Amino acid sequence: MEELKRFTVKGVHEKVLDCMGGFKKGVVLDVPSGQGAMPRDLEKFGFKVFLGDFKRENMHYRNGRCIQVDLNELLPFKEGVFDYVTCVAGIEHLDNPHHLIKEFSRLIKREGVLVITTPNVMTIRSRLKFLFYSYFESFRYIGPLPSEQQQKLKDLGLGFDFQHINPISYPEMKFILEKYGFKIERIEANRMVRKWKMIYPFLKWVIKHKTKKKLQEDPLLISDTILEGEHLIFISKHGEQVEV
Repeated sequence: MEELKRFTVKGVHEKVLDCMGGFKKGVVLDVPSGQGAMPRDLEKFGFKVFLGDFKRENMHYRNGRCIQVDLNELLPFKEGVFDYVTCVAGIEHLDNPHHLIKEFSRLIKREGVLVITTPNVMTIRSRLKFLFYSYFESFRYIGPLPSEQQQKLKDLGLGFDFQHINPISYPEMKFILEKYGFKIERIEANRMVRKWKMIYPFLKWVIKHKTKKKLQEDPLLISDTILEGEHLIFISKHGEQVEV
């Protein structure tokens, strides 16, 4: 069997599969699918999966349900046809995250589930990077990629630039999801990250103390998942269709 590349950091793919493994079987839309590693593994669990990516030739795993899609545009599916949508390492590459979540709201059945991942820009490490270098973790390059990174894309067989352009914090993601009819069931992280261990406990204490004073209504803001989780995996249930 062909070895399919996973275009995400360590642990994200496995964590999403772990989350999906706890759900009853149904129809899944996976976008962007990349070479197809996630759809292939989901089908091993018994799910029926539709693949979507920017170019059909990017999808090496073919199951007869591979569709070329542009996640910045309307998706070519009828309303309420999917039990689940998985979106791994996708939303941070897009111009308009509101449009994407709105489309997912249109496509997912009531009580269906959206599993979506994004780099966590609210880790203590990411906050320190922004303080000292003016960019968040995982969002260093916005603009034309350096020539050596462009060559890496060509070596991977990708003819397009898939850099991260849209850092989305936990509060923003929560707002977008709720705006379009989703309720966050839980948030997972692929792994915990720390930096500068000598001063890390002090920085964590300061952030928790200040956040408690200003934003007491959301305890997740001072959770280990938000302060230390490298990539966030949002598991959200869909409610009524929302007119916007």
